Amino acid sequence: MRAGWRLRRTLGRALRATFVTAALAFGTLGAGPALAQTVPFTDQELTDGFVLTVFGSETDVAGARPGSRIVKKFTGPVTFHIVSTSLVDRVETTRAFVEQLGATIQNLDLAEVASVEDADMVIFLVDRANYRETIRETVWPGVDGAFLEENACSAVIASRPTGIERAHVYLVADEGFLGLSHCMVEEIAQSLGPANDSPLLKDSIFNDESDLNVFGLFDWFLLNMLYDSRIVAGMSEAEARDVLPAVIADVRALVTELFQGGGAFLAQRRQVMR
Repeated sequence: MRAGWRLRRTLGRALRATFVTAALAFGTLGAGPALAQTVPFTDQELTDGFVLTVFGSETDVAGARPGSRIVKKFTGPVTFHIVSTSLVDRVETTRAFVEQLGATIQNLDLAEVASVEDADMVIFLVDRANYRETIRETVWPGVDGAFLEENACSAVIASRPTGIERAHVYLVADEGFLGLSHCMVEEIAQSLGPANDSPLLKDSIFNDESDLNVFGLFDWFLLNMLYDSRIVAGMSEAEARDVLPAVIADVRALVTELFQGGGAFLAQRRQVMR
């Protein structure tokens, strides 16, 4: 969660689209069998990023022991619903980003449903004037709503050792696309489990001091690592570290697999972004 946005970089062609997928981030790396070796992150950097984002959160979550350091993730198909009360319509932009997460994160099944009651994740698109009121009206008991209200955008999860049970994401839609873009990527991705920000994550959007405003390669790795079947909800940090080397190796192999299809994967994603 951020108290404000640091938009210090000219974002160029990527941010003129409605979202940026991990596939587009890969496009700068080339293709072919050597791709897995050219990914610009070491195993140690990926492990450190995983530990920093997954074990810990900016605020205690309802249903979990305060301060617990366990893996938090959804353990089955995730249903989502978008509630838009803003005068600015950002529903299609938000829907497209969620759908692309489902398309590019292995073992993550995201499906839109027609009602709040049926949704595991509810995404609220509001005007700034209604931001605090919406949180107060919709957040469940036991959550530090004042902490959420302080931030420019926010997300909260209800999690038990058996997995995340529900998530609410609060986004402001009437303050320009760039602000929405950053918040949309960070808060929706964090609601899936990597709930902590850290200034040590220079290549991640989960960093309040980062220039990044898009869903890039590092965070694609983190979510694919988290949703690998060997990373189990309720795992301790020590248990996760035991399996992370094999998980990282397989995610690296997935990068190569995506590019050995003659570019069809990238072409499809680029077409969607037009």
